[in-house]
Order: sequence, then structure tokens, then C-alpha cells
Amino acid sequence: RNADCLLPYLNGEDVNSDPEQKPSRYVICFHDWDLERAKRYQALLRIVEERVKPERERLRGPGDRRLRDYWWQFEGYRAGMRRAIAPLQRVLVRAEVSQMHMLSFVPKDWVYSHMLIVFAFDDDYHFALLQSTVHEAWVWRQASSLESRNRYTPTDCFDTFPFPFEEYRSASLDELLQQPTFAQASCIGAEYHEHRRQVMLARNLGLTRTYNLFHNPACTETGIARLRELHAAMD
Repeated sequence: RNADCLLPYLNGEDVNSDPEQKPSRYVICFHDWDLERAKRYQALLRIVEERVKPERERLRGPGDRRLRDYWWQFEGYRAGMRRAIAPLQRVLVRAEVSQMHMLSFVPKDWVYSHMLIVFAFDDDYHFALLQSTVHEAWVWRQASSLESRNRYTPTDCFDTFPFPFEEYRSASLDELLQQPTFAQASCIGAEYHEHRRQVMLARNLGLTRTYNLFHNPACTETGIARLRELHAAMD
């Protein structure tokens, strides 16, 4: 029963390095529950009381009262994000800081590190659009840089992006997919994501190492060559 609030915790390293994008750790998260409900999970609450409560009680900033009073609750619960992704089957994520532009679908019921960008999309069309070279070029234009990496900030990279077919922005996804261009992009996006997944699993490579091969002209492996073809078609 502890699985109700002992959840996989996904960070950027997991997304970029693990072939299956599996979380490497768990986190205790009592959601937005009151203390009485959290007490039903005594073993977990004991850990939070021993390790978290003393830290919270030391907080004395002007905005820290809630953290002290609700010491058992997860600090970065992000209720707005959770409402946005609640109807979805999965979510699209990207490491906030990364040398390459790499997005992937992951389950929606995990806890995500603050260093992950979570996009409230579960459809293949938006994956194709946001993984495309078009969006990548926009990200490098808009994002701040950190050494050889860029920092994807939604206000700079996503909110400003000139989404294609602006006249369809108010349409539902089902309505969009009636349009041949959207339907084609969706199909290619699905094939690209699945092919990339199979390449990663077959070679036991994470996203970073896979895209190192992708960008290496000397690599002529069949799987990587096909990934390039699909990326060109997606663009």
C-alpha cells in the first residue's frame, strides 16, 4: 500500500542516460493530503518526520510558514502541472539543461525533478513538432547557454515558439488530426519515437549516446541511418 505515496522520481540524468528512461530512485510524496491521511502510512511518515520535519522547522523566511505547518507534504508538488496532465495517458519530458535537444514520453504518475521540463502532451503530433529540427533551432536561438549545453526555459523557448498552422490553435487534437499534414506528422512522430526506443534497447544506449551516433557522420549503422531518415521526414 505504500506505493500510494512512494513514487518513482525521474531526473534529467535518468531521461538522458537510461535506455528505458527509468527512474533511479523513489521519493515519498503525500500529495496534498492532510496529516490524518498521511498517518495511515506510518513507516513512510516516520522517515519524513525524522528527516524532513527538522529541516522545515528551521525555516524562518517570510514565505516559509506553510512549509513549517505542512511539513509532511511534498514541497514541490506542482498542483497546476498535475491538473494539466491528469487527463493524459503519458507526458513528454526534456532535461532542462542538455547538450542536445531530446524529448521522450514517460508515464504520467511519476514525480519529476525540478530540472525536467514537462510538456502536457501525450500525442505523437506534438512530439514530432517539439522534437523537430525546426523547434531545436528555435531553442538554440532563444535559450540561455551553459558551457556547451542549452537551458530550455518554457517562457523563452516554448511560449515564444511560432507554432505552425496558427489558425488551428483553438481546434481539438481530434480536429487537427483530420488535416492530412497533422495526421502525417503524427504517424511519423510515432514511428520515430518507437524506432528510437528500439535502437536504444538493442544497443543498451541512453538518449545522449544515441544522438552522439546520430550526429556522427562516420556512423553508418542501419538503425541510426533509419533514425536520420525518419528525422528528416519528421522535419
